[in-house]
Amino acid sequence: MNTSNRSNELLRNRNSAVAKSFYRQLRGEGFSHEQIIELSTTLLDLVTEDMRQGQRAEMS
Repeated sequence: MNTSNRSNELLRNRNSAVAKSFYRQLRGEGFSHEQIIELSTTLLDLVTEDMRQGQRAEMS
C-alpha cells in the first residue's frame, strides 16, 4: 500500500471514530435521532457556507 492510500485510510478511520464518538455523546445527552439529523444538517450548512466564502475570497 503506498503512502497516499495509507494516509487516506487513516483519515477515513479517524473520521469514522470521531463520528461514532460524537454520535454516542449526543445519544447519551438525550438527543433523538431527529435532533441528530437536524444538527448534522446544520453542520453541513456551516461547512457549505464556509466553502462558499472561501471561493468568493479566491475570486476577489
